[in-house]
Amino acid sequence: MKINQIPDLYWAQLRQVKAGAIYSRLYRNRLSRRIKAVELIKAAGSSGAIAGWVIWKDLPLLWSGIIAGAQLLDALKGVFPFAKLHRAASDLTVAMETIWIDADAEWTDIYAGRLTDQDITKRLQKLRKLVLQAENKHFPDGFEYEAKLAALAEQETKSYFRITYESEVKP
Repeated sequence: MKINQIPDLYWAQLRQVKAGAIYSRLYRNRLSRRIKAVELIKAAGSSGAIAGWVIWKDLPLLWSGIIAGAQLLDALKGVFPFAKLHRAASDLTVAMETIWIDADAEWTDIYAGRLTDQDITKRLQKLRKLVLQAENKHFPDGFEYEAKLAALAEQETKSYFRITYESEVKP
């Protein structure tokens, strides 16, 4: 390998970790909006049905059906796939941000030239394993990759690196 190629590999992985952390946050936030929508429908349906029942007492089956539906939504909220995915995405976001913080600190040592190529290679391997372990822990069956979210994550990553490292400092 030519000089500085190994630090370049770490730099590329560092960018991927940041993009992964941003992607998981965006994914979590999107799922959060879905959960809030279900909660809003449930609350509006239940409250609206009670109010409707008070005003129009001649349709008790309709109103009781709406209330029962809202209660069913409440009982099943943990079963909806996006509720489980939201929990997993939240946990993955925290894990990825923690990995990012540690990797960024290691980058400081790499950029300063305090680590040998052999040390960098070992840390790169460890970094890749940590990311894989986090993904497998929180999404053991994997999840659908969404190109639109990935593009947003890449855009945010570029902005972050441009702002944080000015001209994307690399070896």
